[in-house]
Amino acid sequence: MEPTKEQQAARDVFAAGRDLALVAGAGTGKTSTLILMGSATRKRGLYMAFNRAIADDARRRFGRNVECRTAHSLAFRAVGHLYQDRLNASARIPAKHTARLLGIERDVVINSRRIKVPHQARLVMGMVRRFCYTTDRQVTARHLETVNGLDLQGQEYLARTLLPYAEAAWKDICSPTGRLRFEHDHYMKLWAMGEPRLPADFVLLDEAQDTNPVLEEVFLAQHAQRVCVGDPAQQIYAWRHARDVMTGFPAEQLWLTQSFRFGPAIARTANRWLRHADSEMKLTGHGPDSRIGKAPHPDAVLCRGNADAMSEVLAYLEQGIPVALTGGGSALHRIATAAKELKAGQRTSHPELFLFSSWGEVQEYAEQDKAGQDLKAIVHLVDTYGPDLIIQAVDRLSPEEAAQVTVSTAHKAKGREWNNVRIGQGFEAPPVDDDGLQRTLSTSEARLIYVAVTRARHLLDTEGLAWIDTYERTTTDTGGDGTVGGRSMSTLSLTAQLKYATSPLSRFMAAHLPHSHNLVRDYQSRIAGLPYPVQPIDVPYPNWSALGHTIDYRLRLSLGGRLGDAVTLGVMALAAEPAQAPTFPTRRALHVAGKNLLAKIDDHLTARTTLDDASLTRLCFVAAFFEDIARTGEIRRYSMLANASPSTGLENLVTAVPDYVLTDINQQLVLAERAFAPFRALPPAARTCGPVFTGSSDLGGADADFILGGLLLDCKATKNPRSLGRDEIYQLAGYLLLDYDNQYGINRVGLYLSRQGGLVTWEAADFLRRLGADAPLAVLRTRMRHHLREAG
Repeated sequence: MEPTKEQQAARDVFAAGRDLALVAGAGTGKTSTLILMGSATRKRGLYMAFNRAIADDARRRFGRNVECRTAHSLAFRAVGHLYQDRLNASARIPAKHTARLLGIERDVVINSRRIKVPHQARLVMGMVRRFCYTTDRQVTARHLETVNGLDLQGQEYLARTLLPYAEAAWKDICSPTGRLRFEHDHYMKLWAMGEPRLPADFVLLDEAQDTNPVLEEVFLAQHAQRVCVGDPAQQIYAWRHARDVMTGFPAEQLWLTQSFRFGPAIARTANRWLRHADSEMKLTGHGPDSRIGKAPHPDAVLCRGNADAMSEVLAYLEQGIPVALTGGGSALHRIATAAKELKAGQRTSHPELFLFSSWGEVQEYAEQDKAGQDLKAIVHLVDTYGPDLIIQAVDRLSPEEAAQVTVSTAHKAKGREWNNVRIGQGFEAPPVDDDGLQRTLSTSEARLIYVAVTRARHLLDTEGLAWIDTYERTTTDTGGDGTVGGRSMSTLSLTAQLKYATSPLSRFMAAHLPHSHNLVRDYQSRIAGLPYPVQPIDVPYPNWSALGHTIDYRLRLSLGGRLGDAVTLGVMALAAEPAQAPTFPTRRALHVAGKNLLAKIDDHLTARTTLDDASLTRLCFVAAFFEDIARTGEIRRYSMLANASPSTGLENLVTAVPDYVLTDINQQLVLAERAFAPFRALPPAARTCGPVFTGSSDLGGADADFILGGLLLDCKATKNPRSLGRDEIYQLAGYLLLDYDNQYGINRVGLYLSRQGGLVTWEAADFLRRLGADAPLAVLRTRMRHHLREAG
């Protein structure tokens, strides 16, 4: 095949002996280009492949002067073979067993926070794991991950306490007779620390956009000619700590943009997702004729995750269609069998699960232990379909050569291609934010979808991506014509308008209060001495938004205020016939549960009953999800209300509140005692919770948290108070100006940082002066009224 101009240019740079970064789009013949380079010289070359299958295929295609290996095979040949017995006997070790091996015997208490023995073991092994991903030469205290809830001094103390255990763990791992789990990345690290010199005159690094930092160090240290090739838009393993070597590589950069895999139609679709992935590449299709359309009989169905793939497999089996699963189903069969045994209270002989005594312990391990993250998808799969159904499905799978269709996750489809591909389940549009506005598609998700759509040669069915048209209509030219998502900007709430520079409120602030940076600078200087924020410990994914609403509600209740109108509106919204899921019987059950919640809170406030702190916190946490309905117009996917049924009652919802919520809110309430004591001493008439202003109706709503004795106070539950800035300052200014008739007599404004117990306030006149106000408060309020009403 005659090389293209792009390929010939790459060959010429290589033949001249210069280092090269070759950015190769999907199907652009990168391997052919590398083979072209290898054949241009008689020097010894080393081609480093992403996985064994690619290396084996390349070995058949390269000339004899080029050795084709994976990085792990190089490391194993040099170092890993010494640990063969440990690799063969390797098993997952629960944290409590790891603690026994390390000699961790007692809990650590830091500032009244107790870190239990199993969690210490997880932190220690996490230190070793983070060390192995770095280019460091020894385990240090800085390899300890941030522990939520500890201040800087506590963090340093814990790191010093655990460091000897981490050093002992690494020493055990380095020993062929060690007892801790030995992993492939361990011998990779040992190999790299030996500063290996690769036996080649030139090194070709494939898939350079997803490179282990350890391999990156080895590659960059070579004195041989270096060529890295890949596509930064196909970086889909950053979650495994992979690095993009190509960006910033000190070499000449060339592009391969002519795809021979597909024609112009699929190239156009690929370019669409490249834009969302923030890539400058633009592919042209030079392959076979291709089209976008329905694929009733696809060769492959590509899904987001394992649970989505299993759903597709079950659907094909039900139709009697022979189906294969990429990677086969034997591993799933063994896992499901082991899960079945553990669920029955029996021990299992599965080499990765034999130390666990119950399925619940596996679930906890996968959820909380970073070493078990690769089990997380499997646990979700077992919990979704049950082990029996998975076993039955796996037993009925066909080998790929005998199947009519292959089902795969997008990650496992990397490097493969089929004639006809359907994009299956699991790829979803970004959710809306707390104001009901469309969030932006992440570049990492766009890259994964780009990989998926470029697996097809002839026919691409984008059924699973049908949402992209609506998404692009919603986000294209947002605000440019005075609308967002089809809504006039004047109808957006105060906080929502501040997100857009062209909104009526933002334009007013820019014209009349232009110097927000002065206030931000002053705020940053005043929080410098505050302690480290309290946060949930041992919880991978706390619901930060719901926790923020919960502490707000608890503080309101402590001042005699109610939850707020938004909670009531959310409850009432569920009484209507639904335009979307869930079904009306379920919505009716949630409506009743919400009314009962409001009644319980009302009875508590009027002293008809008395609720303890834990009960109040649980009710407030549930209330946050009803408020979310009022703000977004839907029950979002990750809402605790999303799993409700027609039999769900308030007791079910309250019982489902996680324990970490009680601990976290209690800590914030303890911090609030000192700051809020003077506010609770104020007469009831001087305490207003959830104030709504005269000007709130001139935009899509504006309700502050508190006005307490003339202090306009907004509560922020952020774990990173330094992230607060312009929008939060203008939020306070907006509330202040919307009180057109001085109904509340506001003379001070401020922010309360509930996770630090920090109170930052300004006199209203000084606040406006620092913002660069061009008129007194009364005049600014009049101008605001006219401006917003004209815009509306």
